[in-house]
Amino acid sequence: AANGRGLQSAKIVVVQDKETRDLLSRLNAQVMGTDMDPFYGAPTVLIVFADSESHTYLEDGSLVMGNLMLGAYAVGLGSCWIHRAKEVFEMPEGKALMEKWGLDAKYKGVGHCILGYIKGDMPKAKPRKADYILRV
Repeated sequence: AANGRGLQSAKIVVVQDKETRDLLSRLNAQVMGTDMDPFYGAPTVLIVFADSESHTYLEDGSLVMGNLMLGAYAVGLGSCWIHRAKEVFEMPEGKALMEKWGLDAKYKGVGHCILGYIKGDMPKAKPRKADYILRV
């Protein structure tokens, strides 16, 4: 993904271990104030972090998320950007996971990209809004 000044401030943690995935789901749901699975049963969670000392860390991490989702679509996988990564990894349990994974506290959660196979057909894109592009 493109990134500010070529610093490559983002890191991706791939979670396929069910116990860790379920813990992340519970923490995310806790932030949301619900007990539902915010990962919709997806077996794989890619967590994008970015180095907050980079002035463009949020943009860098967001570009990584977008590229992950485009890549997933290209190979026939379903994906969804699940928010609240920042809040999850500010919680004691989230900080403990980061430490276990060797991530310095300067890294901030940008998003969770869930991946899985879609039941049925790929959803159709909505029509583009007439005013989406403004030509001057």
